[in-house]
Amino acid sequence: MPEAGGVQDAGRGQARPEDVVTPTSPSQREPVLDVLRGIALLGILLINIEYMRGSGFYAAFVGEAPATTPADEVVQFGMGWLAAGKFLSMFAILFGIGAAIIAERAVRAGRSPRRLLARRYGLLAVLGLAHMVLLFPGDILFFYGLTGLALLAFVKVRPKTALRWGGGLIAAMALLWGAGTALATYAPQPPDDHPAVVAQQAFFADLQAQAVAAHTEGSYLDVVAANAIESFFLQTGQLVMIPWVLGLFLLGFAVGRAGMLADLAAHQPLLRRVAAWGLGFGLPVNLALGPIGPLWGGATLQQGAENPGMLIVIAVVQLLGAPLLASGYLAGAALLALRFGAPRRLAAVGRMALSAYLAQSVLALIVFAGFGLYETLGSAEALLVVAGVWALLLIICPLWLRRFRYGPVEWLWRSATYGKRQALRAG
Repeated sequence: MPEAGGVQDAGRGQARPEDVVTPTSPSQREPVLDVLRGIALLGILLINIEYMRGSGFYAAFVGEAPATTPADEVVQFGMGWLAAGKFLSMFAILFGIGAAIIAERAVRAGRSPRRLLARRYGLLAVLGLAHMVLLFPGDILFFYGLTGLALLAFVKVRPKTALRWGGGLIAAMALLWGAGTALATYAPQPPDDHPAVVAQQAFFADLQAQAVAAHTEGSYLDVVAANAIESFFLQTGQLVMIPWVLGLFLLGFAVGRAGMLADLAAHQPLLRRVAAWGLGFGLPVNLALGPIGPLWGGATLQQGAENPGMLIVIAVVQLLGAPLLASGYLAGAALLALRFGAPRRLAAVGRMALSAYLAQSVLALIVFAGFGLYETLGSAEALLVVAGVWALLLIICPLWLRRFRYGPVEWLWRSATYGKRQALRAG
């Protein structure tokens, strides 16, 4: 039996014709929420570009540190400190808020929220599989789709229960990650000339060479093949983090279930406290992540060889500090939008977040593989590409929404989720 005050599974009830569940219409959307989603979407490219611009993912396994300029080092420190894990955490929290909104609408329409959300997240996972192979192996849609399916177990819980579960999962994963890192760090390590170590380095060096050749000399099919291999390693590593991301989903789900979005202005005192705590503690705590840069996985392997104790600290800070600072970002941006108004262009990007996310990958593939810039730009130079992609999205998304209700991918996703072709044209 569901907890009192939780979302009821009303799928067995008889829905009235006027209560048929449909997607949130543009006029019913909360513009501040769209702004937050737009910020998270644009911010994620700051990290993704590091995977897109070259074969840096393989560098740590090969044992070679890529050449950097002083400007690159400053940018990488800033990304590790201020961006790595933060925009992903923002997106995850917003994902949970969206799930709560959809669940509430389904309940009011007398439908099963679990069935609707299961279809939605299953479709997202399929889209993610295509994205990681065809465009970008660092895809998060597949990962989010699987984690969303795990979220279905919590659609009936009270907001406070979701909040406790979310915080508990994040804390437990941080402790486990720290303990596992300690065991791996202080366990006896084979010498560099051990046959197994040499074989591993040779294996990843070969994959690195294949990735570079595919993006600089090969055809699109060669790029797809390289993406398939790299996505196997990247996605396997991400799956381990499902409990952590589920914790973030639940934090957002608690916010959505608590009804904060019905009157954000009335919750400004709470937003101020969250912004103060998130930024006040999150900024200094995340300084520890600056030295490892934006590519957590590979960089931490190199850091661990030099300072094993620091590696344990980094492992814990990664999982606790990123959500803390992300919460500060969300609350601070919400307060600014409430005071000065929701920027129309950012809100448009947020409304088209899925289409914009895929568009980022298409544009990056054109720049790095199509124009031959793969493995040639440093971190600082790659920021010019980021700025160019941002500018295009901030121009194109508002223009698209003048004529259409949803982004093209959102329209397909919603139509498939609700089992009915949605109206696309505005008006």
